[in-house]
Formats: sequence, structure tokens, C-alpha cells
Amino acid sequence: MTSMEKNRGEKGSRVLDGVRVLDFTAVLAGSYCTRLMADLGAEVIKVESPEGEILRSAGPMRGDVSALFSAVNSGKHCISMDLKHPEAVTLCKRLAEQCDVVVENFRPGVMHRFGLDYAAFKQVNPKLVMCSISGYGQTGPEATRAAFAPIVQATSGYELVTQRAQKGHTKPMNMGLPVGDTGASLQAFGAIVAALFYRERTGIGQYIDIAMQDTLLATMHKDFQAAFNHEMNDRHYGPLETQDGFIIVIPLTQQHFEDAMHLISREDLLSEPKFSTTTARVYNYDDLQDEIEKWTRTRLSAEALAEFESKQLPCADYRSIRDLEGDPQLKHRGMFAEITDRFGPLKVPNSPFLFSETQAAVRPTVAAIGENNFDVLSNYLGMDKDQIAQLAEDGVIGKEPNC
Repeated sequence: MTSMEKNRGEKGSRVLDGVRVLDFTAVLAGSYCTRLMADLGAEVIKVESPEGEILRSAGPMRGDVSALFSAVNSGKHCISMDLKHPEAVTLCKRLAEQCDVVVENFRPGVMHRFGLDYAAFKQVNPKLVMCSISGYGQTGPEATRAAFAPIVQATSGYELVTQRAQKGHTKPMNMGLPVGDTGASLQAFGAIVAALFYRERTGIGQYIDIAMQDTLLATMHKDFQAAFNHEMNDRHYGPLETQDGFIIVIPLTQQHFEDAMHLISREDLLSEPKFSTTTARVYNYDDLQDEIEKWTRTRLSAEALAEFESKQLPCADYRSIRDLEGDPQLKHRGMFAEITDRFGPLKVPNSPFLFSETQAAVRPTVAAIGENNFDVLSNYLGMDKDQIAQLAEDGVIGKEPNC
């Protein structure tokens, strides 16, 4: 094991040590961003309503505990307060004075109505970096449009691009992965870290506006160019049928192509004009795959893969997430981790980062609703037990942690 693979420990320095984050995010768009920051050492204070955010009720459930919530909120301090209460707003501003970053993903305008928008936070902390994540951005004619991932993936063109890649599908498919949510989280994560780097050099904080639709549009590189250049270059990187399932092989380079044709005994295709050059193969990629599939259908998946691998052709079988548990590469990189929530141990994907000098790993515990009310208010704001109890009595914060 190299020094990099060892850097998955709970103890040791992390690149975001000392960074404090006030987190107003819910569901996935934003929550994953702040979990990644916690993985890298940031002290994240998640603000929820006294009832807890909606993801705490989203499956898969273990008893009354959401495994999904736990997976994207591990390592955060959870406090609960009613943001409609003026004193809760005051508390949030006081917390922001001592934080480096604020992240939120309410519908545009909500934070302003609370009195917790960037202008308000900037007054108490001019060096603050604040990031808002929404479906369509903070301004514009559709800024306040309802925006869950399935909605934005439809309006952005993403789902029709995905449909067009499926032969025989005549209507958009049900949403698979919530790429609108996770994509926006990743873009926000990168933008926040970049803004912190800029602040380190200049001392200047700033506001970041991340839109899910912008994020999706920015990722559809080939299809964007095809749409505006009237180029129907629709090559499909997909499955080839075998006797017992499906595999994928991508003969991309000239050497790959020649080796594949020799392997399947189709040397006649080497001089076929629509395959003889790299450009021609790109335009006729589906036809080339059809020719290879005639061969794969005569073999078991393992047999076909072994022969492709013997020629160093890029290929793979199709695996489920459960299949990955014993994968030696993922095990080597420490990508399966265990955290603990109220229900008990939970397996989660680890942080996707590996640094040579610092630790990068998911934090091992998940806080219940309002579990850290006392610690945060006493340690950050110097409040005593009686003051905090009064806040709970007045309905400013949750009365009892849901432990």
C-alpha cells in the first residue's frame, strides 16, 4: 500500500482544516457538496428545521433512519431552528460571522425573505464566500421555477440526449441517476474551493450562483456541438450481446480496430471504406459494433472478454453496485467505508479524493436532528445552558434532539 492509499484515516491533517461552513442545504443538490467539504476537514454546521429536512424521510430507510440522508450528511454538526423566527435569523448571522462559507439551495428569493441573503451576511462578514444552488439560477425569467432534478434534466436537454442513445426508445425514459443534483453539487464544490483560494490571495469574499440547468448543459459536449452544427454523429458506446449477457468493447484507435478485426476473423473489413480510417469509423461506429456483435453472440461473456483482453482492447462486463463490493481496485483505494447513524453501521462510498500529504475520508458519524444545538451555540456563540433552553422554549431551536 502506498502513502496515498494510507491517507484514508480519521486522524491527520486535511486540506480544508480550519474552514467553517454554514450549511442550509437539503436533499442532494448542495448536501453532497458540503459532505465533500467535511470529508476534507471543513467544520460543517447543517441548519435544519426542528422537524428535520425532507431527506431524512427518503428511502432507502433502515427503521426510521434514512440511509440516503446519512450517506450525504455524515460528518456534519446538525442544529435545528425555525428560520421564520427573527431570533433564529440573528443566530444564523452570528454564526456566519465566524464561518468562511455559506451554502444554500432554497428556491431563489427564500433566503432574502428570511433576511439571510448574501447582502445580509456580507454586512457581518465581508470575507464570506456564499454559494447558492438552484435549478435555473438566481435571476432571469425562470429563476423561481420549481426545480427538482427530474424537472431540470428534462428542460436541459439531458433526458432527450439519453433517450437518443437508446436504440428503439421512442419516448424519454424514467430518470436514473440524479445527475442534475450531484452535478450541481460538484460544480459548487469546485467553485467554493476556487473562491477560497482567491480569498486567500486577495482577502476578498464573493457570491457564487450555481444553476443545475447550466451545469447539465455544460457537460453535454459532443451533443451540444452536434445540435448546433447539424452533425448527426450518433455513435453509441453500449452493450454487445453474448451467449449469457452483455459486455462492452471500444476499438477506438487504429491498432484497436486492426486487432479486433483479426480476432473476429474479419480481415475483409480492414479495407472497407467506412471503417478504414479513424474518422470513417467514428461516423460508422454503430455499424462496426454490429459486426463485432455477430462474433460476441457466439461466445460466453467471460470467453469474449478474455480474448479481447489478450489483445489489450478496452473492454468490460456490466456489473451491479453490489458486484463492486469485492472489487480489488476499489478495495485497494479504500472506496468502501463504514459510518454510524442512529440505526447502526452503514456502508457508504468513501471520499473520491486521494492526496499524497493529507487525509481524505468520509467522517464516521451522522448527527440526529438538532443533536449539536448545545455544542454549536455554546462553543461558537458562548451561550450558556439556560440561554439555550430558553431558545428551545421559545421555539427558536428544536426542543429535543431526535437521538
